[in-house]
Amino acid sequence: MRQIKWQHAGLLLALFNFLTFSLLNLNAAPPKRVAGSGVGSNSPYATDAYPGFDDLDNLPKPEKKDTSWFLHVSRDTPAEQLAYAQQMEEEGSLRAARRGYDALVREWPASPEAPKAQLALAMVWAKKYKDYDEAFEALEYMLDFYPRDCDYLELVAYEYQLVNLMIKEKKTFLGFSFTSTRVCRQHYESIVRRAPGASYVPEAMLKIADLREQEDQYEEAVQVYATLASKFPRAPEARVATYLEAKARMWLCRRLSYNVPRCKDTADYLAMALKRFPDLDEADELKAWRGELTQHLSEDAYMQAKFYDTKQRTRHAALTAWERFLKEYPDSPHADEARARIEALQIK
Repeated sequence: MRQIKWQHAGLLLALFNFLTFSLLNLNAAPPKRVAGSGVGSNSPYATDAYPGFDDLDNLPKPEKKDTSWFLHVSRDTPAEQLAYAQQMEEEGSLRAARRGYDALVREWPASPEAPKAQLALAMVWAKKYKDYDEAFEALEYMLDFYPRDCDYLELVAYEYQLVNLMIKEKKTFLGFSFTSTRVCRQHYESIVRRAPGASYVPEAMLKIADLREQEDQYEEAVQVYATLASKFPRAPEARVATYLEAKARMWLCRRLSYNVPRCKDTADYLAMALKRFPDLDEADELKAWRGELTQHLSEDAYMQAKFYDTKQRTRHAALTAWERFLKEYPDSPHADEARARIEALQIK
């Protein structure tokens, strides 16, 4: 009887745990929505963090449109409003057309005409106004709120064209550019996250890294180059990224007064790059950089050995330092001095 009671008690405990777990899941907050996580025609899309990219929480996200005091629909139904806005566009009344499309989306967001109006709004900005930034923002809204009502990948590819045009045809006034490097970079980052398998992604990542360098953010640029080479090792851009990563690493080494751990890491990277791409066009440049770092590391190791070879240090410490120096840098100009000093210390 006791055994039966214990079995019943075990079943009741298991049932209690199951119900508790279920209730906790029901009460749990829904997963946070992140930029680029919408479901498109070929879902799912990447939502993971890319090294060197801005955090997902820092990327601009379109907010759902609300009705506005300044934008009012001119017709009684979504279909009539869409026809009105299209007529205004055909007649060349672009401001009326743009406001008409936008008002429709705000007033009837769940109507079948809303995604059509939103897409038309993006095309007006892009093709009539040549305002590629506004067009990009309109397409971002389309992809986030109406992903099933469009050719998702086609629109992302069009976004890529728009950002390229933003950079090519920079807005200027009196010689000053109004095209933000940071905004363009974030646009590219959003595109890569939305369509990580697209053919233009390696090229886009090169542009992201270049924009990072223009902002003097070489640490982040190095991460983007490394991610590109890792994710697309067979792409032609991987060779370019390998060289540009080496160049950015060298900039950091020189900028940070040849920090020893960084120099060692960069020297190892240069050796790996030369092994992976021995026929790289810039191979001689990489070899020269490696020689520069090796010389600096050799001098640093020599000074360390000299430091340990003082009256304040033990013979064992001095001997170890010289032996380590000679092992790591046998071709150093100080190699003969190191051998002589090792021999002298061993005799003592």
